[in-house]
Amino acid sequence: MPNSIIISEKGYSQDVLSQLSEASDICPHETMLIVAARDRYQRSVSRIYYADGMIVDTLVSTNRLMDQLEKTTGYKRHDQVEAYYCLLPPALRGQMRSWVMQNHAFVPVTSYKSGPTTWINARQIVNVQTRGMRTCVVLRDGTVVQIAKHKDKFIKQLIATKIVSLWMTQYTFGHGDRFDKMLLPCISWPEQVSQHVDRVRLINWWVILKLEGLLTYSLDAGTKKMVRKVIAYLMKRIEEKQ
Repeated sequence: MPNSIIISEKGYSQDVLSQLSEASDICPHETMLIVAARDRYQRSVSRIYYADGMIVDTLVSTNRLMDQLEKTTGYKRHDQVEAYYCLLPPALRGQMRSWVMQNHAFVPVTSYKSGPTTWINARQIVNVQTRGMRTCVVLRDGTVVQIAKHKDKFIKQLIATKIVSLWMTQYTFGHGDRFDKMLLPCISWPEQVSQHVDRVRLINWWVILKLEGLLTYSLDAGTKKMVRKVIAYLMKRIEEKQ
């Protein structure tokens, strides 16, 4: 019987978990849904839904599970994904960042920066509906995840995810995957967005983000001034090529 899961505005399930394992693994191929929850001691824990139907409750929070996934894949989400999001049109650029690795993606239902949240495997999403005041995300096995985010806002988040996935796959493998059958089939490709990644702009953004990261370190005034000049120069180049 398909599951029906209600997620609060803070990204948590209403269920209180009791029998918890100490550790568990997630991967884009097998994990369908990672639900943030609490145990009876009010600790942040997780319930993991796998594509084969198995459900595992673990003491590890959802954000910790995503951090572990980055370590096991040797993949740094922020370093890779942020530059791609900078290439998006302004209407999509401000959307919440998904965890994207080429043609795989986990979509957060609330901001993970403010604490653990529920993550949905984008490849498992087959439909997005409105039921009353809530948005229902329908997965391949019939599971329905009810979230507090407005449908239009969640759709924009999925569109941004789909574009970044295509561009990243294209940059990595030399060709793109439209994901029409496998990733987010309910989402259409925006007409105003190129299906080909702008490699020059992408590399410029990578460099800018790295330089901005340097400014957070204790550097002398002269070095910081030089770094800011380079950032300004690269930003000007990006604007000229738009």
